[in-house]
Amino acid sequence: MDLGTILQAALSPNPDERKGAEQRLEEMQYAPQHPVSLFQIIVDTNRHMAVRQVAAINFKNFIAKNWSPDHHSEISISPSDKLLLRNHMLLSLPQLPPLLRVQLGECLKTVIHSDYPEQFPHLLDWIKQNLQDQQQVHAALFVLRILSRKYEFKSDEERTPVYGVVQHTFPLLLTIFNALVQIANPSVEVADLIKLICKIFWSYHHPLVKKSKPSRQHHFTVPISTVQDKVHFGTKEGSVLMSQKYY
Repeated sequence: MDLGTILQAALSPNPDERKGAEQRLEEMQYAPQHPVSLFQIIVDTNRHMAVRQVAAINFKNFIAKNWSPDHHSEISISPSDKLLLRNHMLLSLPQLPPLLRVQLGECLKTVIHSDYPEQFPHLLDWIKQNLQDQQQVHAALFVLRILSRKYEFKSDEERTPVYGVVQHTFPLLLTIFNALVQIANPSVEVADLIKLICKIFWSYHHPLVKKSKPSRQHHFTVPISTVQDKVHFGTKEGSVLMSQKYY
């Protein structure tokens, strides 16, 4: 029985069939390239969405348990599998529907917190490139927000990589932000982008601005009153947006 069939069985209303599938999934996690196989199902648009969701949940749990070398796990993910997954998670993120994107975001959070910058040096270049692509900007902001959370409450010594992130991304963020707030009657999607940018600014601004050089401080000046006027957070749509989780 292949992995896709087992994941389908895990959705069965029959408790015995479901329990058997869950036990089989537990055994399969020791197989070589198991996380790669799960990921392939997540991104397979020919699969039923429910099966892709089960694969995404299993993938998230597997990554959380086994990715970081700090965790004591019987399962070791090979360096080649890690490299493949890091690259393909970024490439696939923009194409995934929201339900799967949230699960993949949790995986990226685990990977980024464990690997950046030493094992994930191209992440910042990927973010910069996609911030300049209108079709990919949401994915870039989504990932940059995850990266920003890695350093929110770190000590000064641990925050050294922050300066490079700010230098390379904040001028682009301000350009995007200024364009978005000029849009009359913005959609919820536009408000989503503005909210992500504000949360990114806050994450880097919160502990850093008092220590940053004057040449850097202009990056942190965000016209919040303009955001409130443009996004209409007092409306029903704004309230829904503010209640959502965007890392």
